[in-house]
Amino acid sequence: MKRVSLNFKLVMAFIGVIIFFSIISYTLLTETFQKYYHEDIYRVLEDNGDRAKTITDIEEFIRSSDEDDLSIERIYWIKVNGLLTRKANRFTSNLTEDVINEIETNILSQRAFSRRYSTDVDGRKLFYIITKYEADEKIESIEKLSLNDRWNIVIQEGAIDSNALYRATLRWEPIDNSLKEQLFIQLVIGLLLTMLAMLAGFFFLSSYITRPLILLSRSVKRISGRKFDTPITINRNDEIGFLANTVEEMRKELLRYDEQQKLKLHSISHELKTPIMIIQSHVDALKRGLYLDGTPESSLEVIDEESNRLQKLVSNLLYIQRLDYFDSELKNKEKVNLKETIEEVLDSLTINLRDVHTELDLNDLRILADYRQLKLIIENILSNQIRYAKSLIKISLRKDKNKVILEFYNDGKHLEDEKSIFNIFKKGEKGQSGLGLYIVKRLVDINDGLINAYNEVIGVTFRIEWSFKKILS
Repeated sequence: MKRVSLNFKLVMAFIGVIIFFSIISYTLLTETFQKYYHEDIYRVLEDNGDRAKTITDIEEFIRSSDEDDLSIERIYWIKVNGLLTRKANRFTSNLTEDVINEIETNILSQRAFSRRYSTDVDGRKLFYIITKYEADEKIESIEKLSLNDRWNIVIQEGAIDSNALYRATLRWEPIDNSLKEQLFIQLVIGLLLTMLAMLAGFFFLSSYITRPLILLSRSVKRISGRKFDTPITINRNDEIGFLANTVEEMRKELLRYDEQQKLKLHSISHELKTPIMIIQSHVDALKRGLYLDGTPESSLEVIDEESNRLQKLVSNLLYIQRLDYFDSELKNKEKVNLKETIEEVLDSLTINLRDVHTELDLNDLRILADYRQLKLIIENILSNQIRYAKSLIKISLRKDKNKVILEFYNDGKHLEDEKSIFNIFKKGEKGQSGLGLYIVKRLVDINDGLINAYNEVIGVTFRIEWSFKKILS
């Protein structure tokens, strides 16, 4: 499936927004201009209207009004004693009778002195204002009107006022749309310039956002290819920078884990090589009838001892591999009686403890832990104590405020390096593989405990602590 870049999607979305904005802007601006233009036409018509409310000479008023502005058309109606008649004048346009009738209907219904109107005539808009003027008493009857005007008489039923002059001031909407076209052109040019400026800013912003994401994607691909040597250098204080820092921490952790695995593999190869070489040398010697330790029984005893050592080493290595998954697996935690577990392990190591005096100070305490893991912790520590003790081992279990404290003491030699004693393949003077204490440290961590080893004035103490959250009784 072809991949579509984020930049392309953002550009298309941005262009769509710009087009939508342009259409809305053009529609609103055109409508606004149209309203303003129409309002301007009405203002021109109103400026040509005489605000005098009473006139004395109608013919002179009409003649002087028509000379004001030849671009504006005017039609006059006279109302005398409730009768309405239209006055013909040389500026009347070719209006249909329907339009004239509409204007006269508006005159008959108008109560205000002036009012705006508009109508559509054959697709062209006509704007007009009807203005009412009061006439004096010289206009007494319709008989005084000329024969020319008499045929245009309209009777106004229910009229309550008499002697009035009405003028309709008209103006057509221009046929020439050049102004509108110019507005459209100017608007398009303005929108194009705005779009170009916004696109330039968008591409800058898009590059600012997507470039580190591309670099981060390349770094993640390198990490997925087990190439952890290249650091991620994206120095930003926003969400992208936070993501980059998180991925960088992951890279460092994977690099550390990879180096540990390589170290483990190297150390495992070295540890396995020694017992295998010893077994092979004794077997080869036995095949040729030679006895490296003096007797066949001694050679077989060495082979058996190294085989047991090799078996234990392999067993520990397999267990170490499982340790990496214990944290993610469903933990089989239960209420474990520490005192009973220690006593159970001591019973299984009775033969090994026959040359060492053991002192116990154990309180009946329980914690929430994995029983098998806890038993393995105690077994490995006791094995270490037996190996290094001269004549005395002390085991104490007590509750101190909000902690459970388990201590193992032996009167053997001091530790050379107290901090590295729990490192993998870290051997002591009489150590076998250096895996036992590493397993102890990992299991204590998995069961939410804390272990330390430190030298006493005479001897060494191993101390394990569990917080009050793990204390059950």
